[in-house]
Parts: sequence; C-alpha cells; structure tokens
Amino acid sequence: MDAYQNQMKVLSHNLLLIILETLDVTQEELNWAISTHDAQAVLQLNSYPSCPNPSQAIGLAPHTDSLLLTLLNQSGVSGLEIFVEGLGWSQVQPIEDAFVVNVGDLLHIFSNAKFPVLTHRAMVNQSKHRISVAYFHGPPVESKVAPSSKFQKPCFKSLTVKEYLILKAKQFSNALSLIRK
Repeated sequence: MDAYQNQMKVLSHNLLLIILETLDVTQEELNWAISTHDAQAVLQLNSYPSCPNPSQAIGLAPHTDSLLLTLLNQSGVSGLEIFVEGLGWSQVQPIEDAFVVNVGDLLHIFSNAKFPVLTHRAMVNQSKHRISVAYFHGPPVESKVAPSSKFQKPCFKSLTVKEYLILKAKQFSNALSLIRK
C-alpha cells in the first residue's frame, strides 16, 4: 500500500505540473499546488459486491471530489458514471492499465472554473464484484485556496482548505455555489 501510494503521489505531482502549466501560474502558486510537505493524500479502497438488481441500489451517491485531483483505478469492472448536462448519467468504461483522473473542487476553484468538476457516482454491477482504488491529492488543510492571481476577475472567494472542507461537509453539493462571488 505504501509503494502504491508513493507512486500515486509522483503521478499526481506530474499531472498537476502539466495542468498548471496551462494556467501560467506564479511559482508560489505552483509550489502551493504541488507541495508534498503536509499535503493531503488519501488512499481509499472501495468494495461493491455484485447485486442481482442494480437499479435498486447505489454504490456511492452522486458527488464531486473535494481536493485537487483524484486518480481512480476501476479494476476493470464498470460502475463509474458521470452526469452530463442534457444527457443524464453516462457510464465511464474502464480501460485496462489506465486511471480515471477527476478534477476536484479545489482545482476548480484555483483554475477559476477553467477546469470543471464533474458530478459522478458509483453503481453496483449485476454479476461482478467491483473494487476501485481512489487516490485523493490536495494541499495542506491550513493553506489558502483561491483562484490563481492570473485571473483578472476571480469567481470564487478565498478561504482555507479546512474551511472549504467543513463547508462541503455541511452543505455538500452546494459548497461551490456558496463561495462564488
């Protein structure tokens, strides 16, 4: 588990470098986003037993991820769905030896909504036991999160990561709208 988590830390670090390069952020902002000192890193293992009637059950309720990035290994069994405006729920087919990369709320805020968050959920499978491994990466909880200084008109208020996580725990899907300017 330690070796896997260390590899996820390296991968998320490299992905963030690529993503933030497109935003032309300051060196200080880059350091904030890729900081590994006191960074939040959570590895979550999810088990979804097969269910004879999957339309009557849900594995994980609709949500957005809270931190910067989530790297998800679907383990080859379908069940992840994203909500597409105008179309509804759409299944994300697992690709062998590939990760799903989700933009989290904090990256959405930092990018001034340039990188959108997607509401997603996990459904149970009718015939197969599904296991997923999610790695969540974010900055230290005491650090500030706000749109990058590169944006002339920030659309989110500044707050600490901890304040945002508390707000999200209380307001769930309304948290982002509550910090919009």
